[in-house]
Amino acid sequence: MIRTLKILFISLLAASSSIGQIQFEAKSIDGDQIKLVSLLEKGPVLVNFWATWCQPCKAELKHLKSIYEKYKSTGFTIVGINQDSPKSLSKVKSFISSYMIEYPVVLDPNNQIFEKYNGQVTPYSLLINKSGEIEYKHTGYLPGDEVELEQEIKKLLKAE
Repeated sequence: MIRTLKILFISLLAASSSIGQIQFEAKSIDGDQIKLVSLLEKGPVLVNFWATWCQPCKAELKHLKSIYEKYKSTGFTIVGINQDSPKSLSKVKSFISSYMIEYPVVLDPNNQIFEKYNGQVTPYSLLINKSGEIEYKHTGYLPGDEVELEQEIKKLLKAE
């Protein structure tokens, strides 16, 4: 009985993080249509929720930029999902430009994508494998967190 419940729990856990549950589609700040499922065809994806007013997000962004540049040739990508309010959305494009971020950034001013991923605070990152399974979650940012993230990315790239 316990074994059956354990297997059922594991199955439910796997089903809850399937690609259908985490799929999103949104326009980037450059006007491109971004589909998570299309990005996952190329390799693992880091979904990073952030905001221009969030100091830990700003500190994390420079590290995400270098991680992206280091691993983008492997099929790995990052999608930044901005959480700014509708009033401050006009600042996002110039903010991204000033940080020289090359990965796609989409706007989520009403927190629809954020809520779909059970986000509570920013920054919030999810590392998703090619099968659409969430392999790693991280909330907040402290110096050194980028080292752990990069290790998780390397593990995932080796596995795929």
